[in-house]
Amino acid sequence: MSMEKGRMTKAAILGGSGFTGAELYRLLDHHPYISVDYISSESKAGYPVNRYFMSSRHKKNMSSLRFKKLLELDGQYDLIFSCLPTGYLPQYIERIAQHGDYIFNISGDFRISDVNLLKKYYPETLKHELSGSSHYYIPEFSEIKQNAKVVNLPGCMAVASIYSLYPLVSQNLIETRIVTDAKTGSSGAGKSSKETHAERAYNFRPHKVHGHRHKPEIEFALRQFTNRTIDLQFSTHSLDLPRGILVSSYSRIKEGVSEIDVKKAFYSTYSSKPFIHYLGSKNGPHSFPMIKTVVGTNCAEVGVYVEGRNCVSIVSIDNLIKGAAGQAVQAANLYMGFPEDAGIQSSAEGVWP
Repeated sequence: MSMEKGRMTKAAILGGSGFTGAELYRLLDHHPYISVDYISSESKAGYPVNRYFMSSRHKKNMSSLRFKKLLELDGQYDLIFSCLPTGYLPQYIERIAQHGDYIFNISGDFRISDVNLLKKYYPETLKHELSGSSHYYIPEFSEIKQNAKVVNLPGCMAVASIYSLYPLVSQNLIETRIVTDAKTGSSGAGKSSKETHAERAYNFRPHKVHGHRHKPEIEFALRQFTNRTIDLQFSTHSLDLPRGILVSSYSRIKEGVSEIDVKKAFYSTYSSKPFIHYLGSKNGPHSFPMIKTVVGTNCAEVGVYVEGRNCVSIVSIDNLIKGAAGQAVQAANLYMGFPEDAGIQSSAEGVWP
């Protein structure tokens, strides 16, 4: 769906004072086709938006936009982006849906549909019925469903893991047993985290060895996109970094599958994807995916390395951009018929060193 010429697409951001909401506002503030006309925050209601966000502190001409409470949402919007904490969107979904054509949901609610998994990981989703259609959407793999009211974006560690495994699973190159180890920066915990700098700095520790809710999401997504089932062990670790995710997936290639087959699968999957960069060479340490070169961008770096039948596939992303706000803008661009990279071009490349 493309908008009529000359009219800016109206957008609202829900839960805008957190890390993801702030990043989303920063990206949309420079978007050539989308304007943010409403942004909610229960704790900051009435406060000027540009005075709150650190990304705006050097602006000379401040917008008059102020935070409002969620229940003050009125009018009609082409796009509503939900950055609400997991569990909140289902409580207000019917009211919110009346004010928007599409809801792009960055929180965990509605990502999976299995009732038993919802009971365990997303109980609030089960308490509130969604009358419109809901669609799980990864820009690189999903089809656009114009009749979908709620477009659910993947979790940050989930999408990095999916990028690491999709070529292998879709082309049936590996055995079903997979171990995925995800490392994430502190912003992934959100502003409500009670972990102090003293606990996180100069430290590297397990976050969740078993039971992370991105595990069933990864399994669900790969089953949906490849029609294959995997047996996944998924563990997460906390990095002493503000931003970034590095995922390493360990698998065993099937008899008769070669290293060339694996590399061809990754190249053919990602060569046409504008934000996925497959690193085909393995000469030197700088040829591997890393966090520093993706922070500040909507890019994912992907590499795969085979020795005998042992396969390691590695992905790095910025958790707040490709893992959240940037992916939401990318999805909205595709849904609205805008250039896929509008507002998220790689103009802010990762700094080095």
